[in-house]
Amino acid sequence: MITAARPRDAGSLSVMIAVLVPALLFVLALVVDGSARLRTIARADALAAEAARVANTAVDTRSPHVGIDTTTAARTAGDYLARTGHPGQVTISGTRTVRVTVAVTEPAPIGLLGRSVQATGTAVAELGVGTRDGGLP
Repeated sequence: MITAARPRDAGSLSVMIAVLVPALLFVLALVVDGSARLRTIARADALAAEAARVANTAVDTRSPHVGIDTTTAARTAGDYLARTGHPGQVTISGTRTVRVTVAVTEPAPIGLLGRSVQATGTAVAELGVGTRDGGLP
């Protein structure tokens, strides 16, 4: 009686799949959580830049030198950050420079790198006066 020979690699594909699928899912989870971290960093930077720009619109035109109305600028930037729901700090240096630091916390989509993603963004806006060379006096 002749019997058919069984292939020697029977079942080897299922072992390979059992090893590769979890590894690929792990890599996918890292990519998703990593992209959430990058989005949070970009959001923090954008919020800080926008708050600094908003503060820079509080120009004091009543004095002989053009500069920022420091009280209005700090209040305006603080109000903007309060509307966005993210805590921040507004620092005004001199009469033309505003620095805003914002902390953003968002939930992680998968949570492989932690339950939430945190980032801090900082932006500096400087009031420019003049149209000739673009430099600041």
